[in-house]
Amino acid sequence: MALVLHTAASDEQIAADCGKLNDFARSGEAAFSQGDLHQAVEHYTAQAAWGEFCHVPPAALADAYHHIALALMKEGEPFKARAWLQRMPDGDERRQALLAIQPVLDQLQPALAASPMGRYWRYAGKGVWSTLSVMPEAGRWRIRFSGYYIPLMGLYYGPNMGQFSTLTDIEQQHAIWQSPPDGNDPGCRVTMTFHPDSADLATVARDCGFGMNVRASGNFTRVSLY
Repeated sequence: MALVLHTAASDEQIAADCGKLNDFARSGEAAFSQGDLHQAVEHYTAQAAWGEFCHVPPAALADAYHHIALALMKEGEPFKARAWLQRMPDGDERRQALLAIQPVLDQLQPALAASPMGRYWRYAGKGVWSTLSVMPEAGRWRIRFSGYYIPLMGLYYGPNMGQFSTLTDIEQQHAIWQSPPDGNDPGCRVTMTFHPDSADLATVARDCGFGMNVRASGNFTRVSLY
């Protein structure tokens, strides 16, 4: 008989956890009012994650995303705030928040255009972001990818994950990661194209050896300059 590593979450446990949404919101509000912005982001992110899992109305999710963004804006993280605001449906609240941070983003555009260095995010769901990190190393670029896929019960049992790291050149805003070949299998190939505000990843077919449904593909929003 196979060893059971965990017990499935019961309906009662799920109902109890979904009942904590207001607690997360109140804890986030308290931390925000006390100036503990890091904790505010943590609590509001938990509110968003469980809100997605518990299928709360879209307006309630948008409220959680908005509060995360407000805390990040006050914390001096306008790019991360923008990433969360992009989770909100289009509307006056989203547009006004984006307008509030746009002057800061405009000031940083020359630095964004000058170098691909920094971190990039793509939303995996339930409060988790897949990340791409680009840092200078030995005259080249160290690129690290950490990808996630959140299964249906991922808040209980964790995400599926995949990652790669490569030291490479970025030429004309393009870079490539190639996994080692295995016999007749040429391996996985990921192309990366960098823009001032984002990075586009595309995976050429073949198994990259990541967790189930984890993909190094799509548009990643830039969230930092370093």
